[in-house]
Amino acid sequence: MTSSTPSPGAFVATRPGSIALLTFMVALGQMSLGLYLPSLPSLAHSIGATRAEAQLTLTVFLGGFAVSQLFWGPLADRLGRRITLLIGLVIYAAAGLACAQADTIHELIVFRFFQALGACSGQVVARAMVRDSTEGAATAVVMSYIAMSMSLAPAITPALGGFLETHFGWRANFVALGAIGATLFTLTLLRVPETLQTRVYDALSPFRIVRNYGTLLGDRTYVCYIVTVGGSFGAYMAYTTATPFVLMEMLGWTPQTFGFLILFNVVAFLSGSILAGRLAPIYGPRRMARIGATICFAGGVAMIASPLVGHLSTPAVIGPAMLLLVGMAFAIPNAMAGAMQNFPYIAGSASAFLGFSQMAQAMIASFVVGAIGGNIHLTMAGATLACTVASLTAALLLPRPVQTQPMPVPTPADTAANQVDSAAP
Repeated sequence: MTSSTPSPGAFVATRPGSIALLTFMVALGQMSLGLYLPSLPSLAHSIGATRAEAQLTLTVFLGGFAVSQLFWGPLADRLGRRITLLIGLVIYAAAGLACAQADTIHELIVFRFFQALGACSGQVVARAMVRDSTEGAATAVVMSYIAMSMSLAPAITPALGGFLETHFGWRANFVALGAIGATLFTLTLLRVPETLQTRVYDALSPFRIVRNYGTLLGDRTYVCYIVTVGGSFGAYMAYTTATPFVLMEMLGWTPQTFGFLILFNVVAFLSGSILAGRLAPIYGPRRMARIGATICFAGGVAMIASPLVGHLSTPAVIGPAMLLLVGMAFAIPNAMAGAMQNFPYIAGSASAFLGFSQMAQAMIASFVVGAIGGNIHLTMAGATLACTVASLTAALLLPRPVQTQPMPVPTPADTAANQVDSAAP
């Protein structure tokens, strides 16, 4: 170990400082989405872009985040956590500053893709570091702290983004994201040691990757669960893509007020999470996923009712979204748990493909909203409803869980290659 490399004792995942650092890394994706949402309309006007082109900056980010889910995990298993994270943070910081300097919408779209690549490294590697550094109850404690802290990101970032937009313009949001990436890079360089004990030298083997993903896609339960997750999250991203234009351009709210209106969504999600946490031990993942998907569908129906009758108001937009977020709090965590439960020996691959599927379905929903155009309120509501229909259909098709399911005995190579859950949003 060189003198420039932090010693293992310099990083203890259960310490408050380490938890804060890990939380920021995991939340990079959320911050990169939420911070600039209030700037979407003014961004489009500033650089002469259409509304659809401005929305494409969000869609492309989701696409980059989806694809890189499958890349960073194996790379972290092969090269190690620290170097992989440093590479990702360099990409993220540089892309954020490049976004701030973009002169055309096409440049911004390209830079947003690279920003997504870098952001995803934080989420994938930070989760793996927690598993490397803790065991059993300690892992659950750290992840629960990260989850609680991350619940504040959707509340804080749009409000902060609205403030920056109002006082400094849309470019300030990307300068802030670049500065966050540079700060995390410096802290990682100074404080974070390598946590991976045994490198997996065939982690990037195409044969291993294809074999694992083929196993997953051949399992009906797994496929139904990931569509349940992706459908409900896609509904939310359809709403997120359109709502800046609905609330600010059509209803006339300022960017700063828009940021505060998002707090209603946060309250709904936190309330749903608390209630779901109490009910999950009683009903189990399958029934909770179905309940959550049903609530999401009800939110989709409520959302499309307003534009169908020609009514537009803030409660008609925010209210159905709150119902959708309560359903997400029920459906997504339980569907994720259900998807992972039958694959202990390829947990890394199962988690990575789950994350990829979730972001890919969200990307498609976001793209559809931007591509259709026309009445953005109706388009948003229609896409939201379609996604909730897909989520509910998949949840209803879930087979009954098998009480005793024999698992194949892993080889030593399989055990070593899949001991780390390397990606999951």
